[in-house]
Amino acid sequence: MFAIRQRLENYLQTWFKRRAPVSRDITLNLRNVYIFLSKEGLLYAFLLIILFVAGINYANNLVLGLCFLLGSLLVVTIHYTFAHLAGLQIKLVDISDTQVGDKVQVRLQISSESSQPHRQIRLSFANNAFDFKQPIRRKPNAQSAPNDWLLVSQIQAPQQVSLWLTADKRGKFVLPRLTVSTLYPLGILQAWSYVFFEGHAWIYPAPLSYEMKASQFVPSDDEQTAALHTQAGQEDFDQLDNYVPGESLARISWAHVARGQGLMSKRFVESVGQQQLLDYYQMPAVTHEEKLSQLRYGVDSLSQSQIAFQLRLPDGEGAIGEGQAFRQQCLLRLAKTP
Repeated sequence: MFAIRQRLENYLQTWFKRRAPVSRDITLNLRNVYIFLSKEGLLYAFLLIILFVAGINYANNLVLGLCFLLGSLLVVTIHYTFAHLAGLQIKLVDISDTQVGDKVQVRLQISSESSQPHRQIRLSFANNAFDFKQPIRRKPNAQSAPNDWLLVSQIQAPQQVSLWLTADKRGKFVLPRLTVSTLYPLGILQAWSYVFFEGHAWIYPAPLSYEMKASQFVPSDDEQTAALHTQAGQEDFDQLDNYVPGESLARISWAHVARGQGLMSKRFVESVGQQQLLDYYQMPAVTHEEKLSQLRYGVDSLSQSQIAFQLRLPDGEGAIGEGQAFRQQCLLRLAKTP
């Protein structure tokens, strides 16, 4: 039974994607908007059947007239319910990267081709092909935690909304299917559409604290590595270079000029501390994910202390650097590590 349900879900998913291709923006129209009776609508249809049978059985024109009146109301509602989804334009603005356990923010821009407002539009993310949930008739509390669904009361002018998804696993986070639905105006019919966005986020490992040992500091023995621990400054004399026109006269070594050795410029440097190596194979954790989490802790600690470091992962060694931009590069490497 489960295998049949899974095959049916896969078939429906493929069929829905053919009617609404993967992209960063989409316009809802006759091709990708679906309409069916809601739970209340099923009771409404059952009532119509009872009225029709009773009217025929008792030859009561008044009951038949009421049945036809309610039936025509259902037909008119189909038009209005469809019109409140058709013409909506939904665009993916951006997705925020985050760490495991936090929320991924998905920003969407919603606009309309029609001059008429669209009311009671529900946006929600779901993975189940049979998820035809009705819009919840309450608005999320602005002070509560962000959620993966949103009920927009009215859409007329372009507006941006945010939905939040939980990042429960490190690595590439692919957006699930977005369901756009409405029950407006009577609640007896539900119109919905599926949107497949072309976009993803990267999920970093959450930091796991550990005792950073001094043995991870790498001394500089060769000239190339030693240069990494200093930068141009005004403190310590480093070397003499040929004078470059335009340099400050204060840098000229006048002693060499007096000895007839020509114009020489003095170079000064200042220490920027030791290089630290964050090595995957030196992490005290046992599992792969815990090692990456400890590396994340090391990256955050060293970046906050403004210490230059190098991140060594199973897929290779990275460059040496410091600062927030370099920290972001390291976090992205940790997220992409197999």
